[in-house]
Amino acid sequence: MKIRIVIPFVLCIVMTIGSAGAVWGNAIFGPSGYSTITGSKAGMLASLDEAAALLYEAAYTNNRQAGFLRLQQFNNIAKKASATGAGTPAGWAAINESVAHIERALVNGEAGSGWLMASSRIKLSTDALVRPEHALWLQYESVLLHDWTRVQQSWKRTTEDGALAASAAMDSLNEHLNRIEVAASMQYGNSAVDEALIRAKYTGLLLDGITYAGANGERVDRSLEALRSKLVQLFDEGRETADMPVVAPTATTNPISWALFLGTIICAVLTYTGWRKYQRSPYGTKPLH
Repeated sequence: MKIRIVIPFVLCIVMTIGSAGAVWGNAIFGPSGYSTITGSKAGMLASLDEAAALLYEAAYTNNRQAGFLRLQQFNNIAKKASATGAGTPAGWAAINESVAHIERALVNGEAGSGWLMASSRIKLSTDALVRPEHALWLQYESVLLHDWTRVQQSWKRTTEDGALAASAAMDSLNEHLNRIEVAASMQYGNSAVDEALIRAKYTGLLLDGITYAGANGERVDRSLEALRSKLVQLFDEGRETADMPVVAPTATTNPISWALFLGTIICAVLTYTGWRKYQRSPYGTKPLH
């Protein structure tokens, strides 16, 4: 009778130890076998995103001393993160350009407003690396389409200052488009964002009458429609790419640990059941009826 208690009890202990080992092993080394202390790919990109947030905060608060420190910290992490294979070469090249811009601004003693745009571009790009399916830059679609509507409405004015008002509205659209340029390039390359930037520049030149002084109203109308199409295409491509994360999500379950855990429960139940039976009938005798 005792063997019915001993065997499940021993198995329960063995599976409990195995289950604990599997859990602690995953906690220390992670699913890919890398220690979280040295930093996995996802952990390194999360650190990069945090460094970008601190850099943006320094720019927003116009803290040049903190800006030097945060830029150095970000640059050190970015050199390692770029070697993980995350993102795109075009995105990392754009980040390097923004870093160089901030460095020049800090050396020249510019106020935070002089490197705030570059800092925001970096922050949006690191966010796209860490959270591609919910990237903040994708929320700029409504903003840019609103800018485009303002440009079109200004252009359609019956007054003589229609082109001037539309050109002023284009400044806001260009600012927002430049802000998300690095993030869009980081997530899926720079082809779509480059097309949108080129179309926006062409439309602006038409409205300003600098290069295309003889441009008529129909040419501006066609360029505006083409610009809207490029903006929609930009965010459509971003949403499609968001379904394929740049950083593989960290595994949260382990089939071996689950099997050991369930086995532990089953053995514990069998041990308890056997013990209860032994308590009622310690010598295996049955009452006579």
